[in-house]
Amino acid sequence: MEEHQLRAAYGVAMTHGDVVVTEVDAGISVLRLNRPHRRNAIDHALVEGLASGFRDAERRGDAAVVLTGGDSFFSAGGDVGSMPSASDGLFGAAGRLALIHDLIEHIRRSDMVVIAAVEGYAVGVSWGLVLACDLVVAAEDAFFAAPFAERGLAADGGAAYHLSRRLGPQRAARHLLLGDRLPADAAFDAGLVSEVVEPSTSTGRARDLAARLAAGPRESNAVTKRLMTSSTADLSSFLASERMAVALAGHGADAAEGRLAFAERRDPRFR
Repeated sequence: MEEHQLRAAYGVAMTHGDVVVTEVDAGISVLRLNRPHRRNAIDHALVEGLASGFRDAERRGDAAVVLTGGDSFFSAGGDVGSMPSASDGLFGAAGRLALIHDLIEHIRRSDMVVIAAVEGYAVGVSWGLVLACDLVVAAEDAFFAAPFAERGLAADGGAAYHLSRRLGPQRAARHLLLGDRLPADAAFDAGLVSEVVEPSTSTGRARDLAARLAAGPRESNAVTKRLMTSSTADLSSFLASERMAVALAGHGADAAEGRLAFAERRDPRFR
């Protein structure tokens, strides 16, 4: 057996560049975002680590994957310090976002059932990752937010696609244009969360669900997932348009002020 197969067989934790910790056991994988010093902010290395973790899980033939940030928070969103600037060219932001888009589409296309476990908060692009998952378990004190507008940026991570279709344009605008937070209980009522649990228990509950799936009919579940996601057949076209929008928005004065305000820990002063 190869090393990854031995580790999988005995449930040994593995790392993908240290920023993602993977635990494998009995047909499931738990991928934990591991940048606590940055509140699990998503950068290039983290996206690559998640993509590697998903590929390994598929090679093992896992039935389900749990995506978690741990017991305190899911993710604060994109790592502002690693984001491309105007000096990176017109399509610098689009190139970075393409990696995230590949991961989102991988989650949707995969035959594995992907379960997000959310503690604390899932903000910005990390909310987009959660929205792409098949099941979402959220702590009762968790919230979701898309604060792109206050930073002078266009929404990314597929958030505008998912929220406008699943909440309707008016309710989606509250989060995408006004930046209103969505508490876990309201997300459950809106159908964006499958289950709300006590704080610090979301990962454990997600693992329980993954174990049920691993013990269930994998092939028929995979077919059913494809049927469930067939309504998002035009996602690729949407994500291509999003890359262009994000690239253009990222070169404006509002984006520059948004980044500066974030760095200086103050409210932005847009023109």
